[in-house]
Amino acid sequence: MHDDEFLIDPELISLKPLVHKGTFTPADLERLLDSVADERGELRYEITAVEDKQRRKVLSCIIEGFVFLICQNSLEAFRHEISIHDRLVLVDDESRLPSVEEESEDEDYVVADEPLDVRDLVEDAVLLSLPMVPRKPGVEGAVKREVPGEAKESPFAALANLRKK
Repeated sequence: MHDDEFLIDPELISLKPLVHKGTFTPADLERLLDSVADERGELRYEITAVEDKQRRKVLSCIIEGFVFLICQNSLEAFRHEISIHDRLVLVDDESRLPSVEEESEDEDYVVADEPLDVRDLVEDAVLLSLPMVPRKPGVEGAVKREVPGEAKESPFAALANLRKK
């Protein structure tokens, strides 16, 4: 169920900007909650919908804040800063999408044939911005622990044993 206050209807976008501002926590965004360490965090957003000079329906999405992620090396939670500045051009069907060669690197195209939920826009942008393998700043590579006095066996030793047989 969508709340009307969070909906952007592409049919209502005009030369007069429609602005949605607010703050979400990871707990407000169900899919994001599955990708973060816990409910701590804050995501401030400002989404402006306006018709540009070429009569395209454009969303400017600014999202700033932070979430906590789990470092894949140390398994510790750490604060991850979020800073997103996206520009989305809305089209009413797939046939209006530009070819890959014509697409701009500064804009993404989205098929919007029904009202868009601000929560989904923020959640998608944040999910796409998260690192695939989160690492706490200052933690490099995998943590290796060596036991003093323990000799390392060559990875080729097993092959040498097979060859002897």
